[in-house]
Amino acid sequence: MPLFPLILVFTSTFMHAGWNLLARRKQGQDIFLPVLALVTLVGIGPALLAEVAFTPILPVVGVYLLCTGVFQSLYFLGLLRGYQSGHFTVVYPVARSLPVLVLALVDVAQGRPPSAWGWLGMVLISAGCLLAPLESWRDFSWQRYWQPAMGWIVVTAVSMIGYTLIDRAAAQVINPALGTAQSGFGLAVRYALFQAATTFGAYWLLLRWQQNRPAPITRRDMWMVIVPTAVCMFGAYTLVLWAYQLAEQVSYIVALRQFSIVIGVAAAAVLFHEPAPRWRISMSLVIVAGVVLISVGG
Repeated sequence: MPLFPLILVFTSTFMHAGWNLLARRKQGQDIFLPVLALVTLVGIGPALLAEVAFTPILPVVGVYLLCTGVFQSLYFLGLLRGYQSGHFTVVYPVARSLPVLVLALVDVAQGRPPSAWGWLGMVLISAGCLLAPLESWRDFSWQRYWQPAMGWIVVTAVSMIGYTLIDRAAAQVINPALGTAQSGFGLAVRYALFQAATTFGAYWLLLRWQQNRPAPITRRDMWMVIVPTAVCMFGAYTLVLWAYQLAEQVSYIVALRQFSIVIGVAAAAVLFHEPAPRWRISMSLVIVAGVVLISVGG
């Protein structure tokens, strides 16, 4: 895999782990809607101005934006409910492990099969993610995975597959020649801003349909979480959209993004005092091994 998209993806992993840890810290409180509202409020004006000043992308990716908004809203709902009913070190790794090999099969179907080292790396990443919720080898049981959070974990994983495929397709449509790094970044920023707006609308409708009216955010300490979450979420998403334009295999990017699990699990063990930190950090190192194989041999 080329070095530059590799750097983009690794940078995004720190941001991604950061906003998920912030969301888990406010367990039981939905910060996703105000985060999406903040990004939309700040960014929609500049994005629309860019549509006038430069080549517009809305006529080309409008349908993609609506579709990814639906999948992203389901993704945030799955994370919210999962974090409310389960441990971070269970919900986060399992939800992110399922899409890796599924998206590898999509790459095969599209004529871009991963290399042998790439396959091995993705298998290690998936295995590490799936074993991370355990507390030891002796603890393995299928019942371990059938907990209240599992249904929401599946919703999160399926939604992630959906918006990843759509975003990858949109990235290729808006920049078919792969262009320069600067133009690719600008297009990624504009798409991410419009995506925040469509996801905000879809997520608000989803919450209303569930008869879950969001409470107004008035406490100062909540805004101290919402602002950095918005920065990390928007930054991580934009960098990945940029990487999609520069790399052929979407499955490699999704697999490499799982490095965020290493960061998140280690931080959760310290911050939230969740059980079996040694085991879960060991499984995180299995994920690191898979990341290294993809980075070097993928």
